[in-house]
Amino acid sequence: MLPATVKVTVNSDSPVPVRDQLVEQIGLQIASGVLPGNEKLPSIRAMAQKLGIHHGIVNAAYNKLAESGMLEIRHGSGVRVVPRIGLGQNQEQIDLYSLFMQFVGQANRLGYGKDEITQCYKQFSSRDKIKKIVVVDRNPDFHAVIIAELQPHFSIPVAAYTAGQLDEDHSILKDSLLITSLYHFLSINKLPIDPTRFMICNVEPAEELLNMLKGLPDSSIVLLISVSPTLLKIGNNMAAALRGESIAVRTIAADDDKEIAYMMKHAKAIVCDLPSKEKVTRLAGKNHPHVFNLYSAKTIELIKDHITKEKH
Repeated sequence: MLPATVKVTVNSDSPVPVRDQLVEQIGLQIASGVLPGNEKLPSIRAMAQKLGIHHGIVNAAYNKLAESGMLEIRHGSGVRVVPRIGLGQNQEQIDLYSLFMQFVGQANRLGYGKDEITQCYKQFSSRDKIKKIVVVDRNPDFHAVIIAELQPHFSIPVAAYTAGQLDEDHSILKDSLLITSLYHFLSINKLPIDPTRFMICNVEPAEELLNMLKGLPDSSIVLLISVSPTLLKIGNNMAAALRGESIAVRTIAADDDKEIAYMMKHAKAIVCDLPSKEKVTRLAGKNHPHVFNLYSAKTIELIKDHITKEKH
């Protein structure tokens, strides 16, 4: 039997390959924090047997997630979610003085004395304050969605970049709070990151939307509207894995007003991203859209808290 924390279903009638269904579902659960660091996943054969699929498909899905840095596959110890090293996950609570003394002890063992530690702290405390928020996402078409969601909550600028853009220009990182998700952590771990100004944030698990899709009658038409082609693809894959061909999913680019207005007359449910919300709400009339958010209110509060603590 699969562990209770792993919630995976496959639909053999879906046009989305079963391997991709597994990658999307497991990857989302890891990135959203539903599957925490060090969580052990079912073995390849156990997962295959439970889902009634060939073990080679599970193996391919696990390997894909391992390549993206989300899973560790070790012979003899099984498959585990990568630990969030240095972020405090799965660590016992420790008081600040004890934590500081551990640091001093480690510094002493490396040959550093009190004066050098004091000078290091002075340099740390005199840094310029955080002047912008930089979010890393490998999909450039996600960037508008990210900025639209985060910018209204902060007085400092929010910008989004790919890891490649940051690698070409390290100056972007100066005076920045760097934010990413587990989906993209592997692509940035070679950058000169300030660990005190770096956060791995969960993405929204979208449980409410998934439950809404599960409850729709067969033959329902669902509209997915976004400024991001990548987000449309992910949403379509998730819906197909969840319901197969029992519902019809129509993906529409946010700038296609004519198609959106036409399909509104036939849709049972409408899902859109935040940049599309105003237009879709206007065109939908009484058929209110469900807005998909990449970042939860809790995640936004964590970012605010990180910035506030550095000020004091």
